[in-house]
Amino acid sequence: MDRRRLQSFVALCEELHFHRAAARCHMTQPALSQQLQQLEAELQVQLVHRNKRRVSLTRAGEVFQHEARRILRQMEHAAHLARQTDRGEIGRLSVAVTAPALYIVFPEIMHRFRLALPNFGVNVQVMTTSEQEAALRSGSIDVGIFHPPLDDRSLSSHLITSMRFNIVLSDLNPLAAHPVLRLEELSRERFIIFPRVIGPSLYDEIVALCQQAGFSPEVILEASPAQSIIALAAANFGIGLIASRLQQFDRPGVVYRPLDGPAPHLTLGVAYQSDDSSPAIRTFLDVATEVGRSVT
Repeated sequence: MDRRRLQSFVALCEELHFHRAAARCHMTQPALSQQLQQLEAELQVQLVHRNKRRVSLTRAGEVFQHEARRILRQMEHAAHLARQTDRGEIGRLSVAVTAPALYIVFPEIMHRFRLALPNFGVNVQVMTTSEQEAALRSGSIDVGIFHPPLDDRSLSSHLITSMRFNIVLSDLNPLAAHPVLRLEELSRERFIIFPRVIGPSLYDEIVALCQQAGFSPEVILEASPAQSIIALAAANFGIGLIASRLQQFDRPGVVYRPLDGPAPHLTLGVAYQSDDSSPAIRTFLDVATEVGRSVT
């Protein structure tokens, strides 16, 4: 049903005068009469009684004017939603995040994203970096917070932060007496590290740095998330690697020590499909970059 015809009819219903209604619709009086005739022909009913003295609505016209107003409101609402969607102001974003990133940057990213786009819905899933790559290729997620680098070079990615790992260990461990630790001092310790599947490149970097320091970790306990690593360290199962102060939970029985000299870094990036330049993705990337700077 033609929107202009409906608008012309509603204007006539409110003015009950062809000349005033035509001026209101920015058209000539003959054009308004033609719009009404076409609408009546489409509906196959007479909507208006008209003579030289007055204009009035038929019973059908009275009923139809209420529906015409409702249809116009719905059309305007639909157009408004379409414009908001095109500007990236409303919609839904599916986000994947690795377990470490979930506790370091994700809460603040989501907080700022919701401030920027309050009417945008978000679905969140915890995925490893490789799972995120597959999900981005299939389109099941829109954006991922991952550990660089990506294997799939067809995807776009941006580094948002890189931070040095610290050591968490039991306060019963003799190394707890040292204010600062070096990797070579950890040669006889059991290492508590996140599972390699979460970030293969980062896991391999940790092992490679240990080898450069003159040893290979003899025992590696894999644990995730950070709370699990800290809990195992508190039980004196070994020493753990914790990257951010945001992961350093205040738990009895453990201490945190910085690493001096060469140390592994936890890197986080944002990944998305290369052909996706939607406003929501751009906003997410901008927000993630800001948050990444603040936690470095």
